[in-house]
Amino acid sequence: MDVATHAEVPEPRHDSRRPEPRWMTLADLGVIVAGVALVLTLPARAPGWPPYLPPPPLWFLVVIGGLRLTLGLGLVLALVVLFRRGRYGGPVRPAEWLALGLASVRLLEVVPNLDEAVNTYYAAVGSTALDFGAARWLLSAPAAAGVVLAVVGLVLLRRRACNGSRVASALTVVAIVWGLFLWFWGPCEVARLQLPWLLVPDPPGDRSSWGWRGPMVLALGVVANGPAALTWGLPAAATVRAWRADGRRGRARVWVWTEPAALAGAAVAALLLFTVAGLQGPADLAQRALWVVGVGLVSWWITGRLGIGRDPVAPTRSPAA
Repeated sequence: MDVATHAEVPEPRHDSRRPEPRWMTLADLGVIVAGVALVLTLPARAPGWPPYLPPPPLWFLVVIGGLRLTLGLGLVLALVVLFRRGRYGGPVRPAEWLALGLASVRLLEVVPNLDEAVNTYYAAVGSTALDFGAARWLLSAPAAAGVVLAVVGLVLLRRRACNGSRVASALTVVAIVWGLFLWFWGPCEVARLQLPWLLVPDPPGDRSSWGWRGPMVLALGVVANGPAALTWGLPAAATVRAWRADGRRGRARVWVWTEPAALAGAAVAALLLFTVAGLQGPADLAQRALWVVGVGLVSWWITGRLGIGRDPVAPTRSPAA
């Protein structure tokens, strides 16, 4: 991902176009109003509370409502990012990737999920001979191919977007949202559902009776959730590295308002998601905290290996003869 350099102005320009404003403008407010109207009209296929269970507690409804509101606001913020990139050009900032991720998750609620797609496939062919897990892998393959195409498009657009092309910058936002949408719908979902049982298929009995297979399933479950977790961890780590690098270089840390808004939205969504999952005691809380710390450390290491936040190396000159 491209890292926008912070300086006294958010983004210096190499042509006659105005620099990008730091704070919210009237145009941003107009996009927000239009985005809220769009979110209110979007359908959602999120499953409701099972009818055979007692009514959910009030806190559960509040958390679910807050999570859906946060995702909707992420989609609104993504529209602002699209508008700003189309008006001012420049690369998408790492923190803004978080808003685009929230937007892609909100758009997932509009379409059938992977299991619903498998059931639709069964209904279309009139047979359930194909194993359900194999059907999941099969239907996620086109989504994985779409992710590859989105990455190729981002690579092709990168130079023009960094040079200030407004069309390339806007197309970059579209490609990111589209790629994340397919990434979460297909590869991440099939990994979460199938990878824990790949080496130990369907152990019988209670989990306590699985023996050595229990830790194996647990370890594969951690690995299976890794791709989705790193999708959020990498932009957050890149943002911190970029701001930290600006501090080391003695430059003012100037934020465009979409950056803290995106970080706050992602943090709230993560907190609500952890809450709705339901804690099973202090041990479960410690396990989740270790998981978050582990994802953060891995993301920090990866972004460091990619050179994000490093000072550019000046070319060396050979001594004159």
